Amino acid sequence: MTEDQHVTIRAMRREDAVSIVAIARELAASVADPAPALTVSDLIRDGFGHERWFDCLVAEAEDRMVGYVLFCKGFEAHTAQRRLWIGDLYVRAEARLHGTGRALIAAVAHHALQLGCDAVYWELWRKNRSGEAFFQSLHGAEAEDIATMRFGKARLQAIASGE
Repeated sequence: MTEDQHVTIRAMRREDAVSIVAIARELAASVADPAPALTVSDLIRDGFGHERWFDCLVAEAEDRMVGYVLFCKGFEAHTAQRRLWIGDLYVRAEARLHGTGRALIAAVAHHALQLGCDAVYWELWRKNRSGEAFFQSLHGAEAEDIATMRFGKARLQAIASGE
């Protein structure tokens, strides 16, 4: 990708699923994670229709997908605040430093504002220095008042069974 190429951001389409799975594999490899279990049918099942679990925007340059951002809605009753949660953001190496990541984040920000969101959150692997630099360049800040915690599937099963 060269400086003069225009990046287009648009909503994911069903036919994008193969490319998104490939890019998700690139993302995992770039942070030394195992290949994701994600399949084309997972994306189609969970990313479309009235009961979809997430939204996804893709970045294209010269009719080639060069990045994506996947996000979902969140709501906190205590504060009555709407939020978006970014699950994945990835830009292929050749499209970095050309505004692609910034364009994807700008599209998420626009969507968040349309939905009346108070904030957008994401996780950042602490060893991901280039990701950290990118988000810092956009003045992203670590949420110091909260910790990201989780129950894995085995623990969910134990809790659900009364353990």
